[in-house]
Amino acid sequence: MRILSLVLGAMLGLATIAAAQTYKIGYVQVDLLMQNFPEHEDASKTYDKELESWQTQLNEYQQEIQSLEEEFQQRAMLFSPEKKREKQDEILTKRQEAVKFYQDIFAQGGKADQRKMELLTPIYDKINKAIEVLGKRENYTMIFNAQGLLYAKQEMDITDEVLKILKAGVESSSTSGGTGTAAPKR
Repeated sequence: MRILSLVLGAMLGLATIAAAQTYKIGYVQVDLLMQNFPEHEDASKTYDKELESWQTQLNEYQQEIQSLEEEFQQRAMLFSPEKKREKQDEILTKRQEAVKFYQDIFAQGGKADQRKMELLTPIYDKINKAIEVLGKRENYTMIFNAQGLLYAKQEMDITDEVLKILKAGVESSSTSGGTGTAAPKR
């Protein structure tokens, strides 16, 4: 019984000491940072141009297929059985090319997704570095991404402070010593 009392007393003492420590916690609205960070706008414009180019190529495939189908329908009666098969194979091949192109570019994990990540990764690296700089400079215990929060007081929002660091020109670094190196949730 005496040992149990000592253990409980020690646990209460440790809990009191732990409770006496103060923690500084903040959160960042990454979406808001992205909206206000000029590099994101540049990356978006580049991505949109490339996406438009890929969409144009896909439209060209569709127009070519439509043209081949119309030609086939108009002249089908004039074609020999061999020529009909040849034209149908040509249409089928063009459809397969269009599907492959679509999958290569627009499917999940395709070139469009890869390019988007290629353009955004340096920006997320800079955001992470700015968060790390602020965390160390202002002695934060933890900094969260706002998307994971269900509630937080407005005064815990440090997005503006991170944005100031980003606008001042923080460079991303993959060799940072902090634990805050994971990409922020998007």
